[in-house]
Amino acid sequence: MRAALEWSHRGRGWNSPRPSVGCVIVRDGVIIGGGHTQPGSGNPHAEVMALRAAVAAGESTFGATAYVTLEPCCHFGTTPPCTDALLKAGIVRVVSGVLDPNPAIAGRGYRQLEQAGVEVTIGVLADECFRAHDDFLKFIVESRPFGILKIASSLDGKIALSSGESKWVTGSEARQQSHRLRHESDAVLVGIETVLADDPALDVRLEGEWKQPAKIVLDSRGRTPLDARLLRENRGVPVIIVTTEAMPREHEEQLVERGARVLRVPSSADGENRGRVELKVLWSRLWELGLCTILIEGGAHVAGAFLRAGLVDRVVWFVAPKLIGAGREAIAGFALPELSAVPRLSKVLWQAVGEDMMCSGYLEAAPASEDRG
Repeated sequence: MRAALEWSHRGRGWNSPRPSVGCVIVRDGVIIGGGHTQPGSGNPHAEVMALRAAVAAGESTFGATAYVTLEPCCHFGTTPPCTDALLKAGIVRVVSGVLDPNPAIAGRGYRQLEQAGVEVTIGVLADECFRAHDDFLKFIVESRPFGILKIASSLDGKIALSSGESKWVTGSEARQQSHRLRHESDAVLVGIETVLADDPALDVRLEGEWKQPAKIVLDSRGRTPLDARLLRENRGVPVIIVTTEAMPREHEEQLVERGARVLRVPSSADGENRGRVELKVLWSRLWELGLCTILIEGGAHVAGAFLRAGLVDRVVWFVAPKLIGAGREAIAGFALPELSAVPRLSKVLWQAVGEDMMCSGYLEAAPASEDRG
């Protein structure tokens, strides 16, 4: 299954909104084929790619076992059912990580295989397989984008000096990992203050071939400069300026002339966010546009607003072994009345990234009062 996960990670970022499934075919304890879901609607899924690889290597798949990170599909979508391909290839055992919650599948793939006499084992490396498909699982179940809040800070939670200087709080390895997160996301989102202060390009700057995400700016009043880098260097990807009724029509027309799409949504009545973009409406609009994974990069008020709105699903926090002291906080406008109300992370992973540490986990609401200890 770890080998299947490696295949899954190779495809992550290219397949949205389809899941990046990985599969390997094993016979007599030896991997004879592997593959991942191919980019683009109508292209083969992981199981078909792994079976093809085995055949191309001159191997027989009859009597073999398929290890697959997500339940095999059993319906005609943009491709034929993978369950049919596995049965035709003579697979006698299927080992799967997690169930596919798509209503067209949702356990039916497993049942079809079992009814055909295939031995099915479910839940192997379930947490790892969940992480490999976390964005798809949220997207398909809740019909909204999967929100990843990314923060890079000092050990004492500062993202910049009081002057605003922030290059660079974390090291080069952490920055490379941040660019991989951009590749894996459908869009990168920042607030207008970040655009005005840093003039970011919001692109992936790594050697090799990587997917460039769409760029989203929260700009409730229409202050995005017409010569902003994200407009000048858009690499052919969508640039979405999200605003309210407060943006002047003339500025909207000028942004559109420069290749941006202006998305007007209602302004919020939330006390902390009053007059700014209503984030829950925005999230629905982005889902309608087919954007599955949104990487929320900044700044501090944007992070606080998304936490208040309950739209952060996963947190990725890079921590540098530095102490800034007086400086700009990583999160602003997010206050809670008591410690027992603090949300927490589950399935937490700590990983050394160069000299920095990366903490990644899924945001959970605080337990109900009767469960608090």
